[in-house]
Amino acid sequence: MSVNELWDEGLEGPPEALTRWTGFLMNWVAAHAREAYEQVVAQVGLNPQHLGVLTQIQHGPMIQARLSDRLRVFKPVMVTLVNELEAMGLAERRPHASDRRAIEVHILPAGLDKVREVDRLSEQVSAAFFSPLTSNEQQTLHSLLAKLAKDGPAGPWQSLS
Repeated sequence: MSVNELWDEGLEGPPEALTRWTGFLMNWVAAHAREAYEQVVAQVGLNPQHLGVLTQIQHGPMIQARLSDRLRVFKPVMVTLVNELEAMGLAERRPHASDRRAIEVHILPAGLDKVREVDRLSEQVSAAFFSPLTSNEQQTLHSLLAKLAKDGPAGPWQSLS
């Protein structure tokens, strides 16, 4: 059952006994946000991993192995993602100019169009999703999450152990 289906069945929020834990609340909200985001990305025929690749290469090509590292995707999965993007006409592989062993992934105009379309749709969905918060609260939430993502346990190449 999807998160939206649970809401449709009359569940108005998380069980009160669980709201004392910030981690639980973050997980609850993240599940709803993830579903809304996945639906937006799906509207343009992509999944979040496809969009991740396109976003990383929208300002210039990137070596495929580097994309795997940046997005924390196993290299065989990245091969599949790039294969799919090539099949959709959104990206293409080209040999690296100076490293014969490396393959660069380049975005194509149709891929840029998809990124722009997701940006437009995301703004609409985000406005609705975060509407219970004031503009200042939304900025504060974003800043705090960005700080946790950059400097906290969820930051680059860090683990919780």
